[in-house]
Amino acid sequence: MVRAIPLIARDSLYRALAEVVGEDDITTDPVQLYSYSFDASAHHFIPDVVVRPESTDEVSRIVKLANEFGVPVVPRGAATSLAGQATPILGGIALDMVKMNRIKEVNLEDRYVVVEPGVVYDDLNAVLEPKGFVFPPAPASSRVCTLGGAVATNASGARAVKYGAVRDFVLGLEVVLPSGEVARFGGKCIKDSSGYQMARLFVGSEGTLGVITEITLRIIPKPKYAVTCAAAFASLEDAGRAVAAIMASGITPAALDLMDRYTLAAVRKAVAPELPEADALLIMEADGEPEIAKREIEEMARIAREHGAISLECSDDPKERERLWKA
Repeated sequence: MVRAIPLIARDSLYRALAEVVGEDDITTDPVQLYSYSFDASAHHFIPDVVVRPESTDEVSRIVKLANEFGVPVVPRGAATSLAGQATPILGGIALDMVKMNRIKEVNLEDRYVVVEPGVVYDDLNAVLEPKGFVFPPAPASSRVCTLGGAVATNASGARAVKYGAVRDFVLGLEVVLPSGEVARFGGKCIKDSSGYQMARLFVGSEGTLGVITEITLRIIPKPKYAVTCAAAFASLEDAGRAVAAIMASGITPAALDLMDRYTLAAVRKAVAPELPEADALLIMEADGEPEIAKREIEEMARIAREHGAISLECSDDPKERERLWKA
């Protein structure tokens, strides 16, 4: 482990940070530091101090202090990353954004929302669903991942094939730059074709360009109907050929997700023992107008059978669809 700062300097930094966020939102307790030393990856690096800001102003002051003390800052959402982005490889400040979790505005007429980075992905959709709208990229960790992390990593999931990744929905950002200055990029307009697209540059930057403190996202009407199919294959190659054939057929699936036999075995053991024993499992989904979605899923099922699917299970029942997606 590499220490970013000596103990004496760390004590001075602690006192300065405590003046910004208060004693309750800062810690150097070894047990808590350890819990902030890893994400969902195999990487493991312990920070010097954990800070939980509640506002953009606090983030700005924290970053300015980091500059003054010459220590790194690692922003952190729910730490669901599989690649180590949330781990503080040089120690320093772990900036936990969990307390910046407000949904600040929902504008259905102009189809956007304004949120803070600590808002959990599914919590946003729980607010939007009764209003008939949705934020659709759907990363696999949507139950726990935060929108700040989703923007910072340009997260996407199985629905990217039709709806795109998070970058395709970011309209504007408020960001604390490495200097501690606060900047705003983009705006609230769906059409914005002038000037540099700076907000899009920050999407996927993984904290290297600044700390995201506010996000304006485009939202869309929730599809009227959805149907899901799970197709099992005796070989991964057959499943891959089925995917290629579906994409070449002119259909735009609402979702496609593929698991190989190793993943299937792990998932069966952990959460879904009812999944078939196969070399690959392809989850397919169609949504939109009921008649069109039904035709599309029937065509995808036909293509799957043509390419060697050994079993098919389809449903438009929300509970059954949730069960099929559970894995």
